[in-house]
Amino acid sequence: MTTHGHSSATALERPVRVAVVGAGAFGTLHARAFAANRDCTLVSIVDHDEKRAAALAESVGATASHQSIDDALSSGGIDAVSVVTAGAFHLAPTLAALDAGASVLIEKPVVLTSSDGRILREADARAEGFVMPAHILRFAGAYQELRHRVRHGAVGAPRALSFRRHRTADHDTLFPDIHPVLMTMIHDIDLALWLTGATARTVSARQVEAPGRNQPLAVWAEVETTDGASLSFQVSWSLPSGSLPDALEVIGDAGALSLSLSPRLHDFDAATPAIDDTLTPDAAHGALREEIRTFVDAVRFHTPPAAVTLDDALNGLTLAEQIIRSAEQNRCVS
Repeated sequence: MTTHGHSSATALERPVRVAVVGAGAFGTLHARAFAANRDCTLVSIVDHDEKRAAALAESVGATASHQSIDDALSSGGIDAVSVVTAGAFHLAPTLAALDAGASVLIEKPVVLTSSDGRILREADARAEGFVMPAHILRFAGAYQELRHRVRHGAVGAPRALSFRRHRTADHDTLFPDIHPVLMTMIHDIDLALWLTGATARTVSARQVEAPGRNQPLAVWAEVETTDGASLSFQVSWSLPSGSLPDALEVIGDAGALSLSLSPRLHDFDAATPAIDDTLTPDAAHGALREEIRTFVDAVRFHTPPAAVTLDDALNGLTLAEQIIRSAEQNRCVS
């Protein structure tokens, strides 16, 4: 065992045996990405909907399908589990997988509360396997290039970062039980901490309510860090259709960087004309496949990945909770 409680055995000499928990839209993308990785074998698709699990298993060539993670684990022979369920249902399958000796790739947010985060951290610390948060944007080329330039002094010391991420109004129906900060802004919170290594000192946020909605229409947040930098976040679930480019600006004391990310490929005969050519493309090695390659390699070599850690995700969750508290109470928090 390593000093972190994880195995330091030699590399696996066979494919990593993977189960995917969740057969929805993004679970399907995970399953396809694992199926395309030559270093792993899909042994189970798990979903409470038996027919949906079986259909996805057949389409990606998985060995079996199950209705629960316990059923899948009881069959033995699972090295790794990808948890791609709704956020409220992340913790239970993750704990079960860790208890069975498997490593876990868990979609964001890894959990919805800091109290669950503490349970997850304790389970990870005593487990033979490890937890890797699925913060996909860390594996996207554009964000990696921007971070490389920041780290190599392109803007001097970063002093102000701003993030904008707007999604369609149907997110309020698709995700009625999760706050937009935890579902959408969490991407930018993770990017901000990844780019700067900063710690929040004060948080001031406002949210805009609208009649008939489950969650706020929009949330604006301003964060002052302990080193005096400013982080600004904008998120909304407001668009009738289509998209606005996700935007990021980094202002330093010696320059600036700007990134605007939107689909570059459009199919005007398709029901959804904008094609994701960056994160989850069908033909290219996009960010999702790179994230899954990193996870599979970490399992093969029994080494928790350094690219994104559970502590990274839980630090982001702490800041997300501060932003939500500030927005709901309409006051500055620290």
